Amino acid sequence: MQDNSPEILRLDAQDAPLICDCFQRVYGNTYANELFYDPVALAQAISALRIRCVGALREGVLLGHMAMTMDPRARVAELGNTIVDPSARGDGLAWKIGNELARWCVESGFTGYLHYPTTDHHIMQRRSVERGYETGLMLGYVPLETDGKVETGVKTKRAAATIVYQPLAETPGSETLFLPAALQTLIPTLAAPTGLQRQWISARAGDASGTTLAEVERFGRRSLSRLRVARVGRDFKQVLDRFRTGGDDCLQVDLLMSDPGIETGVQGVTDRGGLFCGWLPGYQETDVCRYQWINRAVCDEAPAVVNETAQSILAFIMGED
Repeated sequence: MQDNSPEILRLDAQDAPLICDCFQRVYGNTYANELFYDPVALAQAISALRIRCVGALREGVLLGHMAMTMDPRARVAELGNTIVDPSARGDGLAWKIGNELARWCVESGFTGYLHYPTTDHHIMQRRSVERGYETGLMLGYVPLETDGKVETGVKTKRAAATIVYQPLAETPGSETLFLPAALQTLIPTLAAPTGLQRQWISARAGDASGTTLAEVERFGRRSLSRLRVARVGRDFKQVLDRFRTGGDDCLQVDLLMSDPGIETGVQGVTDRGGLFCGWLPGYQETDVCRYQWINRAVCDEAPAVVNETAQSILAFIMGED
C-alpha cells in the first residue's frame, strides 16, 4: 500500500510562493503577519537567514508550515506561524513539523526557543507544557479578524497567547540579572522549574542614567507596537509618552534585565497603567521583562487559560490593575 503521508521538509527561498499559497488558502486575508502574503519579501527573509521554515509537502501542495525567527541579538529562537490545512488535520502534522524545526534549532546553536500558543486552542496550551514552561501571557495578541477555520462560535474579543519557554539543551553557567521590586517573587518562581541558572540582584529606583536607547517595532496586521529598550535613561517617561500616542490595540515594552535602570523602567510603565506581560529568557542578548497595555474595548481580559501556571500569571496581571 502506497504511503501518501506528506513529506516533512526544510524549505528554502524558492518555496516562498508555496508558503504564501498555504496561508492564503487557510486564512484568506486575515492572518496577522504581512510577511506570509508577500512571496518576494518572504524569500528575501529566508535567504538572509532571518527566518527558517519547515513544511509538509504532498503532491506539490504545502499542507502545513512552522517557522523559526532568528534575531541576531537573541540566544533563543522564536517558533510560530503554525498552520495546517483543514484537509490534513487530525494526524499530528503540526507536531511532526515542530519536531523537525526543533532539530534545526539545535543545529543552529540555540539551547531553547519561545513560542506563543493562543488561548483559543486548549490542546496547544496543554501540549506546550509537556516539555515547556509558561512564563507569560500576552493579552489581546490575536486579532479579532484572524480566522483559521477552526474556531467555534463567534469571536467578539481579541484572544490572548501564552508565552512558553522550551529548553532544547543544557545551558551552561549562571547569569546575573536585575530584578524589579514588583516581580521579586513572580519571576524567580517562573524561572525555578526551567533549569536556567539565574542570580538575581534587586534593582533600585534612580539607577537609570543618560538617555534612553530604544527602538519601536510595529506589526500592522496585528495592531501591535513594541518598544524594545536597550537602556532606560532619565528621559524614559517622555519616551513612553511618545510611544503611547499610537492607536494600536496592543502596546508592549521590552526591558532588558541586564539594565540597572529596569526599576525606573517598570515604575514608568506601571505609573501609566501598564500590566506585566512576561519573562522571556534569552529573548535578546539577555532576558527580557515585557509589559503591556491593551485596548480593553476589543481585548479579552479573561482568556481561557487552561494550565495552572498561566492561570497564576493571569491572576497576577489582573491583580496589578
